[in-house]
Amino acid sequence: MDNLAIKLYKSIHDDNKPRVFEHWHASSIGECPRAHYFKRLGIKPLTTPTASKMLRWQAGYIIEEVIRPHLLKLYPDLTSNVRLTSEKLDLTGEYDNYSEKEKTIFEIKSVSGFAFKKHNGTVHLRGLKPYLGHEYQNHAYVELLREIKKPVENIVYIYISLDGLIVAYPTKVNPNITKAIHKRLGILEEALKGVTPECLCDSEHPLWDSVMRWCDYQTPDGDCCDINLIKENKDGE
Repeated sequence: MDNLAIKLYKSIHDDNKPRVFEHWHASSIGECPRAHYFKRLGIKPLTTPTASKMLRWQAGYIIEEVIRPHLLKLYPDLTSNVRLTSEKLDLTGEYDNYSEKEKTIFEIKSVSGFAFKKHNGTVHLRGLKPYLGHEYQNHAYVELLREIKKPVENIVYIYISLDGLIVAYPTKVNPNITKAIHKRLGILEEALKGVTPECLCDSEHPLWDSVMRWCDYQTPDGDCCDINLIKENKDGE
C-alpha cells in the first residue's frame, strides 16, 4: 500500500505545470513584487508544491463546486469563474463569483480545520478576519471589474474547511488596498522597463504570514529572490 501511495503522490506531482505569465496575475498581486516579476520572466521556481498540497488544492476546487449552487440559489444573477484581462492595467484574473445586482464578489477559499478557532462562542479564522493576501487578490478583481464598468462595493470571503466548517466575512471594498494594488502595478510596470523591484520577503511585512513566507524563490537557507536568477535565466535561454 505504501508503494501505491508513493505512485499516487508522484502522479499528482507530475500534473503540476508551470503557468505562463503574459500579464500580471491577480492571484500573485500580494506576492513580493520581485517574485511576481520573476514569474513574468518565466524564471523556474526554486520550490515546488508537494503532492499533498496539490491534492488539497484539488479538493478545494471540488468544495467550491459543491457550495456554488447554494450561492446561486441566494444570488440568481451570480456569474462564476470568469477571467478578465485588462491591457490598460496589464493585469489578468479569474474571479470566483460576482453578483452585479449585489455589487459583490464572493470569494470561496478552502482551508485546513486548524485555521479556525472559537471566539466568543462562534467559529472564526484564527486572525478573526480574512487573510490579507486574499484581500489583495480580490481587490485586483475589483479593479478588473471596474475596468469593464461593473460595480463592486463589497467582497464576501467564504472560508470552508475540508471537514465542513464555514465562516463568511462580509467586507466593504477597501480604497487603501486598491491604492496599494495600483502602486504595485506601477512598480511592476517599471520592472518591464528594466528597474528590478526590491525583494519584500521579510517576516515583519504585513503580507508575510499569508503570502510571502511561501515565496517560490526562497532557498533552504532562507535567502530569497536572488537577483542573479535573472542572469541565470537569460544564460539558460
